[in-house]
Amino acid sequence: MKLNETEKSGVIWRKMPSGMDCYFMPMPNYGEKMAAIVVKAGSNFLVCDSTTEKKPTHFPEGTAHFIEHRLFRQKWGDAFAAFSKQGASANAFTDSEKTVYYFSCQENFFENLRLLLSFVQNPYFLEEETEQEKSIINSEITMYDDDPDWLVYYQLLQAMYKNHPIRIPIAGDTKSIQKIDHKVLQQAYDCMYTPDRFSLICAGDIPVRKLIEAAGMIKKKKFGGKPLFDREPEGISENYVESKLGITRPIFQIGFKMAPVEENALNQRLLMSIVMDILAGESSAFYQEAYSKKYLDEPLGNAYFSGEGYAFCAFSGIGERGKEVTELLKHYLEVLKKEGIKEEDFRRIRKKQIGRFIRRSQSVSGMVLGQIEWAMEDTSAGEAFRLIKSMKKSEVEGLLRKGLNEDKMVLSVIR
Repeated sequence: MKLNETEKSGVIWRKMPSGMDCYFMPMPNYGEKMAAIVVKAGSNFLVCDSTTEKKPTHFPEGTAHFIEHRLFRQKWGDAFAAFSKQGASANAFTDSEKTVYYFSCQENFFENLRLLLSFVQNPYFLEEETEQEKSIINSEITMYDDDPDWLVYYQLLQAMYKNHPIRIPIAGDTKSIQKIDHKVLQQAYDCMYTPDRFSLICAGDIPVRKLIEAAGMIKKKKFGGKPLFDREPEGISENYVESKLGITRPIFQIGFKMAPVEENALNQRLLMSIVMDILAGESSAFYQEAYSKKYLDEPLGNAYFSGEGYAFCAFSGIGERGKEVTELLKHYLEVLKKEGIKEEDFRRIRKKQIGRFIRRSQSVSGMVLGQIEWAMEDTSAGEAFRLIKSMKKSEVEGLLRKGLNEDKMVLSVIR
């Protein structure tokens, strides 16, 4: 749900003639100002069904991440250096579903905003510089190959998924990078970087009228294409995977492969935050027993991920007792499915989620980073906040029973 007016959360939404969505969050008397452009095309975008081509176009693994690296290099020079010269700190990142370019500053906001809006729609991919970039990305890939947190995560995904590109590391690998040249980058850019996939997010003490005028810099462009995916089996490939890296203490992740979300994705994302906290949060019966038995020294981390063709949640921990933790988690999942959730537990966790949401909205960066996620669901922070407050215990119990299944549970361990 989008609104063309200021919401209680202070979010203003506009659809520009170019097709770009804009989310503006006026925050009077704040010194920091921040802007981000979200491109709804990430590392999963490997096959493009283009209206201009007879056959789908296939891109090498890591292409979206490679574009992110090269887009800062413009015909006139380095956009990073230009941001710095104008007093801004800029950066970018790519994940499975999106690529995000952003900056923060105290002064010269509109100069920096115009720079951001300019370089995202003016790629400059040269053959020689593309080849030079490969060594930089290869070094990044090698660094991740030695990162146990990265390895345990992708080991988990590769045990869960057989065909979906969510199982493929964002930057690709050293072989796939060699298949990328300046022509591939341009072809992929034309497919992915169309204004209908853009969301502009701005927060700070900034006049909205000037923001709308600046957003007009993004020009309308023909639709590039949509991603295609191979059919993914419902089941998992393995329920246990382990690798040795020689780390001091083992780390592990416990994941549940879930059915892809075809509608109400935002509602499920918010419900899952409560499901995971009730099941394995600091106040859960599971954690109290795991701590008393010395299986865990601290609560499990948790995260939920979903996108086109996939959904899963993961719990992360440290220690030698990954298998025991998994069995205990499975036990308490069965208990909650059978006995249901206590009303006081549901109310307490929902209140905790509301408090977390409010705290994040008290900073400029918190508002922008939060809205980046809501923009992926074509909605705003205000609508997300309303959904959290209106959640019912029966909804959480329904997702707990139907969404998390023991036969789609995977344990990934790095030692």
